[in-house]
Amino acid sequence: MTKTDTTPRRTGRLADLRALPPTITLPTAGKMGWGLSRAASYQLHQLGNFPCPVVTVGARFHVRTADLARALGIDPALLLEGASLNEQAAR
Repeated sequence: MTKTDTTPRRTGRLADLRALPPTITLPTAGKMGWGLSRAASYQLHQLGNFPCPVVTVGARFHVRTADLARALGIDPALLLEGASLNEQAAR
């Protein structure tokens, strides 16, 4: 088995995270955060090595956007600041 690189990718991260809903699927989190394939994301989760907490919803696996941000070294409060700025601009 090949070792999967879980070093965070850094391109446009905050803007991308602000556009996400509160939870996303495991493969989406793996792709956005670390450039992982769907299979690699599930494999890391199965081994207990996915880089952030995973929540089971029925038979599906989800990641909270705030947990993804933390795993990438981004303060989740910054996600909310962007939302409140956008809400103020819309008024």
